[in-house]
Amino acid sequence: MPNGEPTIVFNLRDDPIRIYDADDLARSSSYGRAVVSGPRTGSFVIDSVQEERVFGIQFLPGGSYPFFRTPTSELENRSFALSDLWPRRAEGFREQLLEASSVREMFAVAEKRLLLQMVKPMELHRAVAFARREFCRSPHRVSVGSVLGQVGLSQRRFIELFTEQVGLAPKAFCRVRRFQRTLETVHCRSSVDWVEVALSCGYYDQAHFIHDFKEFSGLTPSQYQVRATAQLNHVPIP
Repeated sequence: MPNGEPTIVFNLRDDPIRIYDADDLARSSSYGRAVVSGPRTGSFVIDSVQEERVFGIQFLPGGSYPFFRTPTSELENRSFALSDLWPRRAEGFREQLLEASSVREMFAVAEKRLLLQMVKPMELHRAVAFARREFCRSPHRVSVGSVLGQVGLSQRRFIELFTEQVGLAPKAFCRVRRFQRTLETVHCRSSVDWVEVALSCGYYDQAHFIHDFKEFSGLTPSQYQVRATAQLNHVPIP
């Protein structure tokens, strides 16, 4: 399910990584043995059987920006073979992970390779960094307008910068983070008062809440509750 965070996944087996369309499981795309997925506003489906041994890097929102020449906005709701974005380095990265003798060493390899891959400054624009922090901290209370009044940029320039670096427009990002707050609120609870959850997470009413929940997850809140697993954003499908 979408959380506004880009990811890189390496399959350490020989099978290619395949991602399925959540609305039509007969449709899928293959991305070789390493894939980068941008920030999303919709869910997608993977075959967990094909990913028995993987190594993943999950970035904070905007965290992938320094490591790709492509603006993060061009990754929105899309996945690419990592070799398409890192043509001469993706396979070497995977090979070094395979050669690592322990998980700790894999993390050291990943850190070193990422630092070598940096093509932009590590720090996001100050206005983007401030907005990201505010939106993640209180997505149910903080509005785009209230943040805009504190960053000293025009609306157009702020939206342009935020979208380029984080990958989603500010309003879409806030909606995704509010959805994530909802999942965190209900996760692993056996009994849920959905009206209370909707109001406490900043939705106008229950209809607004259900609409957003289904848009982002493809499930009703009750369906999610039944299928929820230990992993917040992963549920099995029939």
